[in-house]
Amino acid sequence: MADYYNRQKDTIEKEKEVGGKAIEWLYQTSFGRLLLKLLVGPSFSNWKAKQNSKPSSAKKIADFVENYDIDLSEAEKDSFHSFNDFFTRKLKPTARPIDSNPQSVVAVCDGKLQVFPLNHQTQFTIKNSQYSLLDIIQDETLAETFKGGYCFVYRLSMDDYHRYIYPDGGRCLTEGRIKGKLHTVRPIAHEFVSVFSENTRHWQLLATQHFGQLLYMEVGAMLVGKIQNHGHSRFERGQEKGYFEYGASTIIVCYQKDKLKVAGDILRQSRAGVEVKVKLGEKVGEAYV
Repeated sequence: MADYYNRQKDTIEKEKEVGGKAIEWLYQTSFGRLLLKLLVGPSFSNWKAKQNSKPSSAKKIADFVENYDIDLSEAEKDSFHSFNDFFTRKLKPTARPIDSNPQSVVAVCDGKLQVFPLNHQTQFTIKNSQYSLLDIIQDETLAETFKGGYCFVYRLSMDDYHRYIYPDGGRCLTEGRIKGKLHTVRPIAHEFVSVFSENTRHWQLLATQHFGQLLYMEVGAMLVGKIQNHGHSRFERGQEKGYFEYGASTIIVCYQKDKLKVAGDILRQSRAGVEVKVKLGEKVGEAYV
């Protein structure tokens, strides 16, 4: 199980994992890796998504709520016609308030956050896997735009709210989609494969009011039915950008050099290789003024 930092309690805690042994078997054994070749293709995830959209799948909700300690009082509605309807549920606005200061950098989603400085080669390392922004985005000019900046990596777990927002007002400059595989985004996978440069990715280059240009990327993962983006050309701070269907996944947000200061506790924990648990809308940094 992965350790993470709980900001509210100022403690290091163990992440609750369901199915962790199966994931370890897939990535750490010879037979598991053979089976993995079938599971990381889109066919398996698409099949699973169809099963989770059937009315009969709703019977799985109760066990999921119990296993992951889901607080259903936060949801806008209290009944669901399928498991996917439950998984993509909207929360009441009061459940995820957005930090009121427009100069604040806010978390774009629930998840475990690590922040990495982008060096002169725009490289960073996660769990023994070294990444470059060029490998992830496959656009040299775009990668150069964020040299010396910061890369925010939000890893969503099964128990997280799977909708995500824009961190600032602005407009979309350009966007793209990179086809790939669908490895799990759990930490163990990074020890064996370069998840962020192999998995399917959707990205947008955004011009924002307070933070310059942002690179905003959703990374697909095993069992994620679809990445559902709303496709706004213009947007407001805190506006919903989209959501993931069933499965855990990752969001990467890159900021340019000298545009923000990362919250001290997040920077300290990230340097130590520890993720920080955050909720959508909470402050994770502030703009340089």
